Amino acid sequence: MNKKIILLIIGLAFLGIGIFVGRITIDASKEVSAYIPDMKIIGDVNEVIGINNFKSNESDENKYFEKAIPLIELVEMAEPVVEEYDVLLVGEDGLFAQLKGENLDDCSIKFSQDNGWESITENHPINSRIKRIKEIVVVSRENTWDYGLNIINSRENVLNITPGQFYLKETTLYPYLDGKSSKKAGGKDYDVRLYKQKKLLSIKDVTGEDKKNLLMMGENGAYEILSNEGYLELMGNKINYVVPNDRIQIQGIKGIMMDMPPDSIMNTYYDALHYIENDDDVMIVFLDGFAYRQYAYAISKNYIPFLETLDKPKMATSVYKPVTNAGFAAMITGKPPHINGVYDRSYKDLKTESIFGAVKNMGKKAVLVEGDIKILNTEIEPILNIDKNKNGTRDDEIFNSALEEIKKDPNLILVHFHSIDDMGHEHGDLAKETMETINTIDGYVNKLAASWKGKIIITADHGMHKTSDGGEHGMFRYEDLIVPYFVLEGGA
Repeated sequence: MNKKIILLIIGLAFLGIGIFVGRITIDASKEVSAYIPDMKIIGDVNEVIGINNFKSNESDENKYFEKAIPLIELVEMAEPVVEEYDVLLVGEDGLFAQLKGENLDDCSIKFSQDNGWESITENHPINSRIKRIKEIVVVSRENTWDYGLNIINSRENVLNITPGQFYLKETTLYPYLDGKSSKKAGGKDYDVRLYKQKKLLSIKDVTGEDKKNLLMMGENGAYEILSNEGYLELMGNKINYVVPNDRIQIQGIKGIMMDMPPDSIMNTYYDALHYIENDDDVMIVFLDGFAYRQYAYAISKNYIPFLETLDKPKMATSVYKPVTNAGFAAMITGKPPHINGVYDRSYKDLKTESIFGAVKNMGKKAVLVEGDIKILNTEIEPILNIDKNKNGTRDDEIFNSALEEIKKDPNLILVHFHSIDDMGHEHGDLAKETMETINTIDGYVNKLAASWKGKIIITADHGMHKTSDGGEHGMFRYEDLIVPYFVLEGGA
């Protein structure tokens, strides 16, 4: 049974229900059908489905009213994000049954006047037949860091909670003040307060009482340093952050970082601006996809003889989503994605001034040495470089181009190397091939530093984590979010 047929059955069910329960006539021409309660499919799904969203315009197929709808068809319409999952059938009274996703073949959902939306099962025990169902919750049985809310620190991924798994956590019922109003009548004041009852999970229960300063990032690019006084709330297929007393709410949070480093890649903008305002020229060396853990591993294996001679770099946080466009924009604007307007790879336009614009406005010269494409639209045009010698990388051309630009005495130059990220994707973050590329880039950085008179900032847009077929990034994981941040003097 395909999706269109299911939607037709649901729509016709609504039509049949209206006819079945009867109609009343208003002004001899207007008719109102009976109330039909909604039922939502939520949790670990790509799309939250509300049954009341589906209403058919068909008017003569009332026979479908008696037809039960297979539960598996409803669940698949919402598109579960994992293959292994359980399903919760949640009644209005709070009673719910947990069924295995692979055993839904005998389960159907049907509407009746007496029981509302109810489950019909043939092989499951009788207590699986939940009446007045308000929610069908898909709950992942898989351990994944690619979906849901991740709790991490700078060296470890600690805990993953999916929206579906959130439903099975011990939560607190909280009376959330939704609004208030007043009215004067007969010389008296009549006041009304409206509350919503929310099921909330305390941040302290997730991170521990001793974790005070937390870094929270959201799918909308939010980057907020918070206390542990807030709560988590399930809303459909997302987990939100709320502070009820202060009426703070951040929707769709992707993760919370405990013991956060004090530094961020956004420091790049402020440090560079500070130095240039004080008449120091600045070179920013941008090592795409270079995670702090790659730096530490490369040190242990003697792959980076130049970087090893420098003072130990600071750990710096990237932003969500940790991909090139978002990380690059955060570096050069000093602002997180929800302010600078660049959230992921599909965004190129900045909503705030970049370091290039700031330098131009000071009457000074700024240069951007790039690969073969323009990644962001900034106040200056990048110097693009193709793989002229066909050796599989543009970084040698980028290096030579940067050396030529340094001879022209810019006040700011940003040099963007790409091959660490490229090799990490292809082979994995700690693979030999990736480490050998890091070794090559270390040599380039050494020569650039020796040619530069002024301050040098070396950092990355994001990190990388290992996958079954290479490496990837873009998740709220410590490997993706923690990068090195160096500041040093040039050697020229």
